[in-house]
Amino acid sequence: MGRQDDEIQRKLNELEASLDYSTSQDEASTVLKVPADTQMSTTAGIASELNIFMGLGLLLTSVLMLFHHVKVGTGWLSWFGFGGQGFGFVIIPLLIGLGIIFYNSKSKTGWIITAASCALIFFAVLSQLVMTFPTTSLLGLIIMFLPLALGVAMLMKGLSGQKTGK
Repeated sequence: MGRQDDEIQRKLNELEASLDYSTSQDEASTVLKVPADTQMSTTAGIASELNIFMGLGLLLTSVLMLFHHVKVGTGWLSWFGFGGQGFGFVIIPLLIGLGIIFYNSKSKTGWIITAASCALIFFAVLSQLVMTFPTTSLLGLIIMFLPLALGVAMLMKGLSGQKTGK
């Protein structure tokens, strides 16, 4: 315990030595002056955090614009009989699994059948979706992807801790 106390006391003495206390002649109060290099690192830290948050904001904006532009519709799997015609058969195991669960809620078989049926329904719905990117102008495409590029650059600059301008 004594060794830790000595270490703490040594660090406090180093900190106190780095600060410059001076008394103003106009006032009876003591004014604390922070060294200039400490002020620069604080400013660089704030600029770094600002770059990170602005970069994340620009990335999110670009992703939202891109997602807003993509159109989703039914897919080509429905042409081969995997669509609306055979989808009703997936409900039968789900109903059987739910019936087993209502009869005995601790039945692992009922839970497995129900979970597998839900997963199959989820897969069937997702497999029928097709995402398309409709025709857009070059300006619209630039407006969608420019915040992505700027956001990545600002995020990387903020994460690297690079000082801004001099």
